[in-house]
Amino acid sequence: MSAPRLARGVCALALGLLVLARAAGAEEGVTRERIEALERRIAELEAERDERRRREEEALLGDWTRRLRLSGSMRGGYYTSTDHSPFQDLRFHVWDARLFLDADLGRDLFFGERPLLRNLGLTFEWNLVRLGRIENDVGELYVDFQGLGGRRWLNAQVGRFYIPFGEAYLRYGKNERDEPFITHPVGGVWWWDEGVRLYGSALDGRLGWVASVSDGESEFEVDGDADPQGTFKLYGRPTSWLYLSASVLASGRIGSADEPAQGAPWIGEAWARQFGDWSDVPGFVNGVPVPNAGPVIDSTWMTEVDAILEHRRLGRLWLAWGLYDIDAGNPLYDRRLQFWIAEWLLQGRSFAPELASLHLALRASGLGSYDDDEGYLLDVRQVDTVGYNGESLTVLSLALGWRVSRHVTIRGEYSHSELDLVRGVPREIRRHGGGADFFGLEVGAAF
Repeated sequence: MSAPRLARGVCALALGLLVLARAAGAEEGVTRERIEALERRIAELEAERDERRRREEEALLGDWTRRLRLSGSMRGGYYTSTDHSPFQDLRFHVWDARLFLDADLGRDLFFGERPLLRNLGLTFEWNLVRLGRIENDVGELYVDFQGLGGRRWLNAQVGRFYIPFGEAYLRYGKNERDEPFITHPVGGVWWWDEGVRLYGSALDGRLGWVASVSDGESEFEVDGDADPQGTFKLYGRPTSWLYLSASVLASGRIGSADEPAQGAPWIGEAWARQFGDWSDVPGFVNGVPVPNAGPVIDSTWMTEVDAILEHRRLGRLWLAWGLYDIDAGNPLYDRRLQFWIAEWLLQGRSFAPELASLHLALRASGLGSYDDDEGYLLDVRQVDTVGYNGESLTVLSLALGWRVSRHVTIRGEYSHSELDLVRGVPREIRRHGGGADFFGLEVGAAF
């Protein structure tokens, strides 16, 4: 019996009881026993109605429980560094914290008899803390259309997503929990952007592709008269132990007189900006100080190749190299940056089953113009110390991790960085270059 019919039944019985009660005063044929029986029946119907409502609410809640998935991760501990390191004034900190919500919005959707989608979903990332600083902003936020037209090789995401370029971005977001290091490589390309991302695979996943068109600006929901940015990545696994990928990215004009250029992709903690922007440190080119460039970048393009080799006993070796070309509209400020990564991850089980919960990781990573005459801002945290005078930044890292349980990992990392500056810079700027050390010991938890 439906809820409306139950309600009508209760009202009818209540009305009948009232009529009978009045009639009892005039006619002796209606007994108190009949009135009590009607009252008991009303109580039974009300209880049946309440039980049905409870079951309907539980069914609705259970349906949304199956459709929604909440997950998250956090990392925190003790961090310290020497002078001139980008990691200053840390000590005890929450290093990274983020929450994720995934919603299943529908499956096997048709238009008449024609298949439209295999799955429809929504993904949201809440970027709470990053590098020990409170961010409290939006990470990824997109609607996922899987199996367009019934085709498994064609899928689309609309909204805000990690720029699909190279392999480093895949280790951010939800995969942050499995990162073997505390820090990220300075040669890793990543960041979010708003637009459309297409992806698919074939040959049982051995060959795949990802492409995107986005607004091409670093800031969220800001389009400073920027032309669209396009990316394309092709990846494959020719053998069980070798994974290869190649990526390209291109953008047109970025920035305007009101909004200085800020390219969307980040390399480590640096991104495309006009020479001298946001810095009071004088910039040197060809050994002499030069004025700041204008607010507009004419175009950029980027390319990267990656190779990942995996062996059961020898571990995983990740090699990456790329170029980032920034056309500032003036040869004096045009820059071509190189970036690279060499990382080796060795699991403890390679030595003994008892060490399966341990891992050892080594990494070298670099970014720079590698030209003594032309520098750039290679880490945004150095904007007030060396500004756009960085020639190259190289970081060597050693990390040891212990997976205490499925959800908890303890990591320790030591890193040494070397910052080389262009020629001509005075002593007060050059003293901020050279070597620096970083150490961190943290606990990471995820659910």
